[in-house]
Amino acid sequence: MVRSSVRPTEVWHPPAEAPALPWAAVEASLRAANRLSSPHKLSPWAPTSQRRAAVAVVLWGDAQGARRVILAQRGHGAPHHAGELAFPGGMAEPGDRDLRATARRELHEELGLSAGLWELGCFPDGVAKGRTRFTPVFFRWEAHEPCLRPGPELECGLMLPLGPLLQAPWGTETHVHHDLALEAPRLELPEAPLWGATAFVLRAWLDLLAECLPGYGTLLPCASSAATSSTS
Repeated sequence: MVRSSVRPTEVWHPPAEAPALPWAAVEASLRAANRLSSPHKLSPWAPTSQRRAAVAVVLWGDAQGARRVILAQRGHGAPHHAGELAFPGGMAEPGDRDLRATARRELHEELGLSAGLWELGCFPDGVAKGRTRFTPVFFRWEAHEPCLRPGPELECGLMLPLGPLLQAPWGTETHVHHDLALEAPRLELPEAPLWGATAFVLRAWLDLLAECLPGYGTLLPCASSAATSSTS
């Protein structure tokens, strides 16, 4: 069982503008993840399930750089995680060649994306709600006119601007699982709060990305402990 306590912040309304962040910085951030003290797993929690999962972290942009990150909102009547914001993803299936294939399959099933995806690499694993270990797989997507086609269990797809996310009013919340307390980031959005493992992985990556960008010291208004733990 996971218990949570929240320190709320203001609701963040993403601006329409999405300035490009250099792809070179994105790639450098993923290389930096491989140099973390635990490059294969962010969370100190031990998953209770032996099954594995994968999520797709899709960065949409153009030749100038990455502009937006894609999230999916579960339908409010969905049997699991109703109304929650998350990266598209799910459990590995026997027909998947590997976890990268799982991420691609789930991305196609949930948002209808399959063409024009350029795989950038994997990020250290998270643990969802203390149960399932999942691998974030990053993709570059440069569709001229991006179109998301949410599946039947989804409410909608969101494309959040990356640059403004670096300066958004992130808050924190505490999760307790098996008497192990972890601090995790949380961002209040108009549709729903961005929290748990999705927020943890996203903020952990944003912290690394900021370090790879010129002038990163002016970004990220509050420090994150995301390189050392995970929830959702």
